[in-house]
Amino acid sequence: MKTFWRGVLIFIGLLLVGLIVGPLLIPIPPLEGTQPPQALADPDSQFIPINGLQVHVKTQGQGEPVFVLLHGFGASVYSWRAVMPGLAQAGTVIAFDRPAFGLTERPLRWQGRNPYSPEAQVELVIGLMDHFGVEKAILVGNSAGGTVAMQTALAYPHRVAALILVDAAVYAGGGAPAWLRPLFATPPKRLPSIRSL
Repeated sequence: MKTFWRGVLIFIGLLLVGLIVGPLLIPIPPLEGTQPPQALADPDSQFIPINGLQVHVKTQGQGEPVFVLLHGFGASVYSWRAVMPGLAQAGTVIAFDRPAFGLTERPLRWQGRNPYSPEAQVELVIGLMDHFGVEKAILVGNSAGGTVAMQTALAYPHRVAALILVDAAVYAGGGAPAWLRPLFATPPKRLPSIRSL
């Protein structure tokens, strides 16, 4: 009887793993009736090639200091719509959609570094600053964007004037559990393009 229940639990466990991981492994055919990101962008949007990605960027203001805004998981530059005008009165504001979110390119295949990795996120911030000729910036990060802001400050302290963290996703003990980390490095297979409205 004990062996029977152990077998049932193993079967249920394998079934749950299959239901959770299986959909991530199924390739998605190209969607019909989609619009390119440029067609969905606002008039003040820019698409800038940085580190091999077409990055959706919005800017406001001018001069020093320079604020680089990093949104959280599942968000976009839209998150900063009410914040940008106020910051723009103090200096230059640069907001961008991180890979997998908003209108920034979402590659399903790549060569070299995974564009969704923490290291690539840091290099994207620095690449964006280089594109605009910004030597030092104040990084403003919300949630997972706060994590990227902190990692950027640790990797490039000479490029960060200050950090403003808004409910930053900071974890003690190495972040997410080890068994969950591979999921964060996968491309967004469910959102390869945006359907037309």
